[in-house]
Amino acid sequence: MKDHLKSSHMKFKKNAKKTLYEGLNQKKKSKSYQEPSFLEELSNRLHLPADILAGAPIITATGRNELCLENYKGIIEYNGNLIKVQTKVCRICIEGKQLNILYFTEDEMRITGYIQAIYYQ
Repeated sequence: MKDHLKSSHMKFKKNAKKTLYEGLNQKKKSKSYQEPSFLEELSNRLHLPADILAGAPIITATGRNELCLENYKGIIEYNGNLIKVQTKVCRICIEGKQLNILYFTEDEMRITGYIQAIYYQ
């Protein structure tokens, strides 16, 4: 008769423990990327380009010799091998050889030279 009457208490307890403590036992995810800002999230939900609402930088590279950078705030460092630019969202580093800022306006600049790397900091 014992075999026919099996308690479901242990099964219930095991399932309840999984769901009850599920959020607490998870390891925190390491943030190797930057979470989108409120304006970036809003532009994603409204299906609008990120540069309109969030002021995200736009980089247009033409081969390895020319680059157009839009939506920047200021130039931090400038020499023949490195150009650092501050944007609303991050800092952009452009490495290369014989780099030259052909022209710049309030929100756009054109860089020429041999571009080797573009870094976001």
